[in-house]
Amino acid sequence: MPNRLIVVLFLIFSVVLHGQTDTLHSPLNIPLYLSGTFGELRTNHFHSGLDIKTNGQEGLPVFAVDDGYVYRIKISHNGYGKALYVKHPSGLISVYGHLKYFNDAIERYIKRKQYKKQSFEIEVFPYKIELPVKKGEIIAYSGNTGGSFGAHLHFELRNLKEHPLNPMSYGIHIDDHIKPVLKNAFVYPLDSQAHVNQLRQRVKLNINKINDSVYVSDTVLASGKIGIGIEAYDLQDKSYNRNGLYRIKMKVNGLTVYEHVMEEFSFFNSHYINTLIDYPYFEKYKRRIVKLWVEPYNFLEIYTQLVNDGIVEVDAGKNYQIQIILSDFNNNNVELKIPVFGYMPNRLPEITREQTPYKVIAGQTTRFVIGDWQLDFLPKTAYFDFYLSVKPDIDKLDIEASGIPLHRSFLVKYPLQKIARNKQKYVYLARKSKKRKYYTYSVRKNDSLVAYTKRFGTYVLAYDSIPPVVKPLNFKPKANLTDYQYLKFKIFDKQTGIKSYNGYIDNRWILLEYDYKKNRLTYDFSDMQLKGYKHRLKLIVVDKLGNRQVYQTIFYRKETNNQ
Repeated sequence: MPNRLIVVLFLIFSVVLHGQTDTLHSPLNIPLYLSGTFGELRTNHFHSGLDIKTNGQEGLPVFAVDDGYVYRIKISHNGYGKALYVKHPSGLISVYGHLKYFNDAIERYIKRKQYKKQSFEIEVFPYKIELPVKKGEIIAYSGNTGGSFGAHLHFELRNLKEHPLNPMSYGIHIDDHIKPVLKNAFVYPLDSQAHVNQLRQRVKLNINKINDSVYVSDTVLASGKIGIGIEAYDLQDKSYNRNGLYRIKMKVNGLTVYEHVMEEFSFFNSHYINTLIDYPYFEKYKRRIVKLWVEPYNFLEIYTQLVNDGIVEVDAGKNYQIQIILSDFNNNNVELKIPVFGYMPNRLPEITREQTPYKVIAGQTTRFVIGDWQLDFLPKTAYFDFYLSVKPDIDKLDIEASGIPLHRSFLVKYPLQKIARNKQKYVYLARKSKKRKYYTYSVRKNDSLVAYTKRFGTYVLAYDSIPPVVKPLNFKPKANLTDYQYLKFKIFDKQTGIKSYNGYIDNRWILLEYDYKKNRLTYDFSDMQLKGYKHRLKLIVVDKLGNRQVYQTIFYRKETNNQ
């Protein structure tokens, strides 16, 4: 436990110091309302910044929060889409994601790089002197690019270790006078001798609201080692979004035994969020219960106080008062009191755990050969040992392990020689649901078809010999496009999805911006001066199985300065 103690002391020191930097300029010039808070729980990770609402609009000016220079620009189809990273003299790094476009200087710089690389997706690291910025300068405009599903600005602060920091600790103010909302509380027996209300499983508590700040549960009868779980969320002024909490603290008979604070975390350890929540409950109900105790395989660095890893040991005949305090960043608090009485019944129900021949050992490579199929689990793929339920068939394999989170992907393998030679070019592995098949990243390796996945389910051999679809959206072949600013296309592939796309005008590569959410490609005519009046357009789109679609046409355009 000494390493965890060092982390706890470091985080306490960080929380004490967090208000000692100069005030940052707001990244937007509108009142700031949030759709996402720092550190709130997302699928397989913590949210690393603030999602700031832009009133449903795109194109709002985005400002540099302090002097500095652009040290990284990344443009991708997913993730943050168009993103800027700015280093500041204070040692902070500010990040701006889902942007629509950059200011003129940055836009010119990155387009030169994209044309040189001949790729829309790009990541570059400018020199310190290339793109300096001033506090309050417009550096970009807000958008909805990448993995965003609604117009907003994703704003982050990081330190020099690239650890995300809570921007609200550095002067980004959000109006919030609303207390967190406690939805449910649960008690868990944690060892073979423990029970809760004479049950050997998670128990949901009956909670009574005393006033706006205090809740009290019915008395819990328990013995042995128990843990508490909380389902809760936060609200801010003038915002309906259910956001994450800033702090959760638990006291037992007045002694703080658990506290975590969302001030800083490591991207490297963010996936351990699956050990923070009750994963089987999340898998079944799509709601997150935060466990107020720390599993031995949990390496998160968010804890500021821990006694016995937050586990409560209940002795028969003794009374315990458990107090849980839920807080947002502005110190709006809600308290839950849980009275516990130590009670040992004469007999406890037996615990039965299903076992199969397929046991995955977390600390070593585990391989299963099931008919023609092979499964490989490398060390640390799982957090703990577990059993798989596996049902093979000729062209499918059912893999089930209900309520088991995975830290890394496992391998699914099938021999290509079992597939007709004329179909091998088109085969891939897919995860099948009742309604459709989902492409799973598949490669050919040593005469086998290999897929890597973190999802259990039914895996089948699927085939894709159909090329992508390409349709012009705003023009017709042989049209006069002199007055057009953009070329727009719709591209899509029903089975495996788009792998690559390239466009050419008069045999010169053109930069096409891909919005995968709308299946749209866009070319801006201002990127390149065309010569002459008649032009040849060629667009090549390839799916993930290598099926190609080539669209060709001619169009007419006279550049304005040649008229």
